[in-house]
Amino acid sequence: MLKSDSFIFLLGAGASCDAHIPISSDMMKNVEELVISDEKWRKYRDLYYCIKSGIVNAAGIKGIFSPDAVNIETIVNTMEELLKSYGHPLYPFIGSWIPRLAELCGENLINIRELKTLILDKLCNVWTKCETSEDYEYYNNFFNFQKEYTFPISIFSLNYDLCLEKSIGEVNIQRGFGFDHIWHWENLDESSTIGEPIILYKLHGSIDWKKTDTGEIKESEKIIPEETAIIFGTAYKLQYVDPFLYLVNVFRKKTLSSNTKGIICIGYSFNDEHINGMLSQALKKDENKKIISVAPVINEAEERNRIKKINEEIANRIQFIPEKAKAWLDSLNCKIIEDLLGENDDPF
Repeated sequence: MLKSDSFIFLLGAGASCDAHIPISSDMMKNVEELVISDEKWRKYRDLYYCIKSGIVNAAGIKGIFSPDAVNIETIVNTMEELLKSYGHPLYPFIGSWIPRLAELCGENLINIRELKTLILDKLCNVWTKCETSEDYEYYNNFFNFQKEYTFPISIFSLNYDLCLEKSIGEVNIQRGFGFDHIWHWENLDESSTIGEPIILYKLHGSIDWKKTDTGEIKESEKIIPEETAIIFGTAYKLQYVDPFLYLVNVFRKKTLSSNTKGIICIGYSFNDEHINGMLSQALKKDENKKIISVAPVINEAEERNRIKKINEEIANRIQFIPEKAKAWLDSLNCKIIEDLLGENDDPF
């Protein structure tokens, strides 16, 4: 019989594919089409190519020759770092190393700012847009499952979209916001979430989060891409500011907890080194802890070898469920989770 807090869910980009939300590689393809064919984007084509080639070269120096080395997140993260570098004391020296890049960036890095704005606009208003309720209604299976389970369920999401919130309804989800629509960590404290059906931790932010002038995070119905509180870039997602610091600390605590028998990853590609590090740490601490991957894997041996190059600990322990998110969630019930975790064997 399932106990409280005996498992957590981790949602990756693949969880929303059935809702027609593109994964990072598809976003990249769209950008590459736009810089060639769209007049508004075409002026940034050479800048985009220069940034992309730099990322590929840097990865190659480290011996990484995977197509995953470049994605929409590494592109935007690189642009953010270039913008930060403009005010760095060493910028006059480093900036001269690649004169072509400095030329393409434009005066005061205006071209980088404009290209980043175009990408953020696409992210918020096109790529992550939930078109119809039929597209994302399968997320409501989490709520149906919780009613059978009776305990609150913890869902950690790496996605920016609102599919889960729109499907289940905000009244049934605690994301950390109170009546004032301002994020407060106290709203996610265990003493405050008793009786909450679903606690949703959006580790990388959300398209409907906005940073206020006072530095607080506020949920907003009006989405303004330039003001959206999301984190781009694998190496910089886990920033040392709330809510991101708090959320990732909860994730670490939950994964390390002896109560957590299983970490159920849905549509996660295992390409985030920080998340992988915490998963690996949890597996090393508890040899009986299970990590389960729900994703439409065609060849399990090849997928295990791919993950092994990223993180050997995870690759050796992972259990594959080769299904799409929608198909698996449509059949989700307590018996399935019990069987996965081996809870039926526990007499207590």
